[in-house]
Amino acid sequence: MSDLVLGIDIGSSRIKVLLVDGEGRAVSSAAVPTPFTSGAGGSGSEVSVAALGDALGQALERLGGQRERVAGVGIAGMAESGAPLDRSGAALAPILAWHDHRGEDVAERLSERFGIGLSERIGQPLRAVSSVAKLGWLLEHGVGGVERWLGVPELGLHALTGAEATEFSLAARTGCWDVGPGRWLDEVAAAAGFAIGVFPEVLPAGQAMGRVTAGAATRFRIPAGVPVTVAGHDHLAGLVGSGAGPLDLGNSVGTAETVIARSPTLPDVAAAIERGVAVTAFPGGEGWAVLASAARSGQAISSAAAALGRSEAELDELAVGGSLLEAPGLRDSLERRDPPRLPNGEPGDAWHTLLHELASLTAAAVVRVVGVVGARRRLVVFGGGAASRPWVAAKAELAPLPVWRVAAPEAVGRGAAIYGGVAAGWWPSPTAAPRPALEPA
Repeated sequence: MSDLVLGIDIGSSRIKVLLVDGEGRAVSSAAVPTPFTSGAGGSGSEVSVAALGDALGQALERLGGQRERVAGVGIAGMAESGAPLDRSGAALAPILAWHDHRGEDVAERLSERFGIGLSERIGQPLRAVSSVAKLGWLLEHGVGGVERWLGVPELGLHALTGAEATEFSLAARTGCWDVGPGRWLDEVAAAAGFAIGVFPEVLPAGQAMGRVTAGAATRFRIPAGVPVTVAGHDHLAGLVGSGAGPLDLGNSVGTAETVIARSPTLPDVAAAIERGVAVTAFPGGEGWAVLASAARSGQAISSAAAALGRSEAELDELAVGGSLLEAPGLRDSLERRDPPRLPNGEPGDAWHTLLHELASLTAAAVVRVVGVVGARRRLVVFGGGAASRPWVAAKAELAPLPVWRVAAPEAVGRGAAIYGGVAAGWWPSPTAAPRPALEPA
C-alpha cells in the first residue's frame, strides 16, 4: 500500500521527517539533531556527508514501518551549504554550515571585482553564506578534483537515488545564478576558480528527479522506485506547507527567522537590496520571492533558555502576563547575532522582554518586505516559533498587519511532502494539495 508521501527537512539544527496522507494530514513525524561539529582547530561549523546521511537514516528509522507505504519523497533544507564531490561521487570535504564564516575573503574579492552589478544579478549582496564563497574557499585550501557541488537537499536526493540535480530556489542561493533571466553566471564561477558545470541540472520542484535505488531502499526502508524531488529552500518550502496564500506574507521561524513574500513578477532588485531584502527564485521556477532576515531567533531562544535554566515551554508559561523590563544592549546583541543580553529580573519577565524584542525585529522586516512587494493581507507564522503563543502574541501586537499561525506542525516538511506528492502524481501542482488550518493570533 502506497498511501503516504514523505517530506524531509534538513535544517541546520535538526533533520525532520514527516509522513502525510492524501488528505494532507500528518500521520507521523520524527527528528534528530543535525550533527554539525567544530571544524579542525575549532574553526567554524561543519559535518561530513557520511554523518549527515547516517543522521537522515536515524530520523527515518524513527518512522518505523510506515515509511514502507511511501509513494513519493520531497526534500527541502538549508540553502548554500553543500559539499564538493569527485568523479566517483565521493565527498572531497565536509559540509560547511551556511553561517560558517569561512569564505568571507572570497566573497569580498568577488564583490570588488564585479561591483554592485553582481548583487543586482544574484538578488542580494554576495556574502560568505553563498555556495560560491564556500567552494572558492575550499579550493584555495587544497581541495582538488572537484567534479560536482551538491547542496544539502541535493545530497539527500543523491543518497536516495544516485541522481544529481538541483532546484531553482537553491540555484538562486549559490551566488552564481542570475535571478532575473534564470541562468548560471559562468564568469563568477570562473573568478572563484571553478567551472560552472560543477553545479547540476536545474529542475523544477515537483518533478521526479530520481527514483529510490535498491541500495537506498535497503538502507532507508523506503520502497525502491519511489520518485524523489528536491523541494527547494526550506523557508520557501515552508511557505508552501504553511497554507499561506499568494497575498500573504510568511514568517519562517527556525534557527534563522525570515519574512517572505511571493511575487509573480521580478521585483525591483536594486530597491530591494537597498531595503535589506533579498530577491530569489521560487521553487519550481514559478515566479520569485523576497526574503528579509529578522534575527537568528532560534539560536537566541536556545541560548536564552539555557542561561535562564528553564525549558522554552516553561518560560512561555511564565511569560504570559509578564512585564517588559529595561534591557539595554538586548537589541544590539540580537542584531549582532551574539547571545542575547538578557535583562535582570524574574525569568518570565526576561523571557517576555526577549520575545517582545524579537517580535519588534520581525515587524521591522515586515515593513521592509511590504516596501518591496506592496501591501499584503496578513502575516502567517510557521516553524518552531509558531508553537510559542506568547511569542506569536507579541508579533500580533507589533506587526503592521494581522498575524495568523499554522496550527499544524512542521510546515517545511509538509511543503516538501506536497512536492513529493506532485512528483508521485497525487496532485497536479502544490496549490491543488490540501492546506492545513490557520488560526488568528
